[in-house]
Amino acid sequence: MSVLTLTRRPSTPLPVRTRLRHLRETVRYAPAPYFEGGLRRRLRFVGYVAGSVLLWTTLTLVVLTGLGRALATIG
Repeated sequence: MSVLTLTRRPSTPLPVRTRLRHLRETVRYAPAPYFEGGLRRRLRFVGYVAGSVLLWTTLTLVVLTGLGRALATIG
């Protein structure tokens, strides 16, 4: 049997729990950026920190907006 004649079974999607576990492990064991080295590496670190701050601020504002709207409809 060769690669050309091999029949491939249809792949089944991974369960959500497995996907979340893989995501958690990817985030947990990703190397942390650090402010050392040349100018390019330092700029990349600054971009990482600035992007993280903007992302978390945006996510927080979205969640708070949703909570505010939900509470406004209740009261």
